[in-house]
Amino acid sequence: ATGENDTAPAVGGAMDLAAGAKRVWVVMEHTTKDGRPKLVEKCTYPLTGLRCIRRVYTNLAVIDVLPEKGFVLRDLAPGVTFEEVQAKSVAKLHTN
Repeated sequence: ATGENDTAPAVGGAMDLAAGAKRVWVVMEHTTKDGRPKLVEKCTYPLTGLRCIRRVYTNLAVIDVLPEKGFVLRDLAPGVTFEEVQAKSVAKLHTN
């Protein structure tokens, strides 16, 4: 962050945090405000840490990120189906 009260946060120590952490989890909404999927096969933004995410928590599901399998669905929010989560994800989801 910039430390200025009236400015938006800037690039900070995320890379340092990701590099030194044993596990990195992401907590996010599953889709953008206009309904586009956030869970994708390939990132389009610059990355601060490569291959460091182990688990993603969204408002729809809990998803593990495994090097050998990719995205593995671990749990669903109440009333949500696998098909709904897959339809709102660009990335292919696996079970077990």
